[in-house]
Amino acid sequence: MTRSSAVARIVAPLCGVLALAGAPRPAHAQTLTLQTAADSALASHPSVGAADARVDAADAARAGARAALFPALAMNGSLTRFEEPMVVAPLHGFDPTDPPTFDRTLVQGQLGLDWTLWDGGARGARIRGAQATEEAMTSRKEATTMQLLEDVVTAYTGVLGMRELQAAAAHQVEALESERERADQRLREGTAARVDVLRAEAAMLDARAQKATTDARAGLAERNLARLMGVPAEELAGRALADVSSRPERADTAATAATDPRVTAARRAVDAARARLEVERAGRRPRLSAAAGLQDYGSGAGEYVAEWQAGVRVSWPLFTGGARSAAIRSAEADLRAAMEDLRLTELSVAGALDAANAAVTESAARTHALEASVAQWEEVARIEALSLETGAGVQQDYLRAEAALFQARAGRARARYDEILAWTGRARAQGRLDRAWIDEALEIR
Repeated sequence: MTRSSAVARIVAPLCGVLALAGAPRPAHAQTLTLQTAADSALASHPSVGAADARVDAADAARAGARAALFPALAMNGSLTRFEEPMVVAPLHGFDPTDPPTFDRTLVQGQLGLDWTLWDGGARGARIRGAQATEEAMTSRKEATTMQLLEDVVTAYTGVLGMRELQAAAAHQVEALESERERADQRLREGTAARVDVLRAEAAMLDARAQKATTDARAGLAERNLARLMGVPAEELAGRALADVSSRPERADTAATAATDPRVTAARRAVDAARARLEVERAGRRPRLSAAAGLQDYGSGAGEYVAEWQAGVRVSWPLFTGGARSAAIRSAEADLRAAMEDLRLTELSVAGALDAANAAVTESAARTHALEASVAQWEEVARIEALSLETGAGVQQDYLRAEAALFQARAGRARARYDEILAWTGRARAQGRLDRAWIDEALEIR
């Protein structure tokens, strides 16, 4: 083999490795961020699509209500065949010297205009009601978006928390497997009792069971996040997630102060119910309208006569058998229900805000305390392990230290991500949760 061929055989695989290393990774292998997860959910989740459709429907209903302000223009025509000849032209008088036209075929065409001049305020009330309904649908869309963002934050931090528990469980299993091997070695050397091996093995099996539980829950958390994002569950299985933490100094200033859209939607629902009551009450007043038209008459022979007509019309239902009063009472009941729903929504949002404020304070304190607890238990477990290696320690103390360390790590993971959820819930109750808030109030690491 020549020197050049040998060099080529060495360099070629190396170039291939470098090319693979420099090639862009597929999307499913890239680190997922909370912002990417939120954008994917907002773009694909059916709740947002349904909310958009309801806003479009409300906008169309508002346009339809405003159309009643304008005159209506309609055209129609007909062709009628009679058994016997029939008058086929307007007859406004009788002149024996000029008899009317008779024909078995009557052709009619009409262009008519109808314009409601006054209807007791019903049109204006319908327009106000449609406008209020559209605003309510818009607010409900905002509420749906906030709920989805909160769900994404919950699911995303849920995956991070379960993966942190997985790491803690794996560390515990590894430590207890080492202790099981050490106890077994000392038993063979005659320096330990059989019970030490059994105790270490029982603790190791418990740790493996805990790890199996955390593995299953981590997989469930990944599938839940994938459903919210609208992606296959396989795309998130084992995919790296960027860690996230809260920025308390920015959480309250990341967005302008606002009202929870659920409260705004309830208020607009009250306005819509009040407008409906005005519509029903307007039925007690007379209705004034104007009409005009152009009519064309003709026969099968093609003799056509056109004439115009115009007039005004007043209609006033004096008695409806109680239907009008029943409709008013129904609208009044709907208005009372909407007002009570508004009060209930305000109470619910106020309660959610109080709970979120308490959760923010509690989770911050728990996170700080558990950080210190983890550090302490790590030191205790290290000292107990060294004591066992030198023969001065007690196995039960070491096993208790490892179990306490796992619980401290699990509590720290829950507390740290609970703090993020508390800030998110607070922003939701304040009506400030949006993508801008996530960018400003949460730090991606």
